[in-house]
Amino acid sequence: MHMDLPEKPLAREVVKPVKGPSRLPWLIALVVLALAVVPLYFMWKAGAVGDQAAKPPSAATQQGQAGQAGVPTPPGPSKHGEVIELNKPEDAAPGGEQDQRKKQFGLDKSVDAVLRSDETVKVGDQSVPVSELERKLAVQSRGELLERPIDGSSQVSAWGVHLVNPNDNLWDIHFVLLREYLATRGLKLAADADEPTSGGYSSGVGRTLKFAEHMVGVYNLKTGRMSSDLSTLEPGQKLVVFNLSELFGALAKINPQELAQVRFDGRTLFFPADEAAAQQAESQALQQIPDQKR
Repeated sequence: MHMDLPEKPLAREVVKPVKGPSRLPWLIALVVLALAVVPLYFMWKAGAVGDQAAKPPSAATQQGQAGQAGVPTPPGPSKHGEVIELNKPEDAAPGGEQDQRKKQFGLDKSVDAVLRSDETVKVGDQSVPVSELERKLAVQSRGELLERPIDGSSQVSAWGVHLVNPNDNLWDIHFVLLREYLATRGLKLAADADEPTSGGYSSGVGRTLKFAEHMVGVYNLKTGRMSSDLSTLEPGQKLVVFNLSELFGALAKINPQELAQVRFDGRTLFFPADEAAAQQAESQALQQIPDQKR
C-alpha cells in the first residue's frame, strides 16, 4: 500500500536587511562644516557690532538725521528768511527765535545760533551759506567727498555755530555742548568730568569729546577755509560749526549711565551694549559646538 508521507516543511528564506552606507562620513562632513561656519559667524557678528558702534558718518551719507530716536528734528523756517544774523539781540533774548531753537536741542551757552542747512549765517557784513560750511567741513577738514542727489534734493539738517570769543578753547566749547546735551538725558556732569582718571587714563567723557572732534569744524571768516587745526582760535574771526543732527545722532546711542565704559579707538566710539552683545553671541555659538570639538 502506498502511503502519502507528510511533506517536508519548506525552509524559510531569511531575508537579511540590506546594510545602508555608513553615516560616519556624513557626521564628519557636518563637523567640518560647523568648524568652518563658526569663524565666519564671529566675523559677521564683529562686523555687525562695528556697524552699531558710533562712527563719524561720512558727510555724503549723513544729510541730517532728523527723525531718529532721541534726535530733535531741524527747526522750521525762520520768520526772518533764509539769512540768519548771528547774535542778533532780539533773537537771542528769552523767547526769541534763537532762544527757542536752542532750547529745542537743550543748548544754551555752547552755541550762538541753531540754523538749518538751507539757511545762511551772517556775521557782521559777511554771509556764508550753511551748505557751504557743510561742504568745506567734509572736503577741507575731513578729506571726504560731499555727494549730492542727482535731482538736487537734500534732507535738511540742523547746525550749531559759535563765534569764537577771547580766551575760548575748542575743548571747553565741546565740553559745554556735551554737558548741555547730557543734561537733557538726565545726567548732570561735574565741572571736572572731562579730566583724566586717577590712573592717568581718559575718562568716558574725555573719550567722547575726542570722538566729537571729528564732527566739528573751525571756519576762518578771513580766508574762507575750514580747518581741523584746533590749536589757534582767533576771536571774532572764526566760527566753530557743529552738524547737530549728525552729532546728536551719534550721542543718542550713549546710555548716560554707562558713559564711563565708552571706548574710543581713534575713529569709532564703542558702547558697552555692543561689547555685551558680541560676548553673548560668542557664548551661544560655542555652546552649539560639541565638547570634544572645542
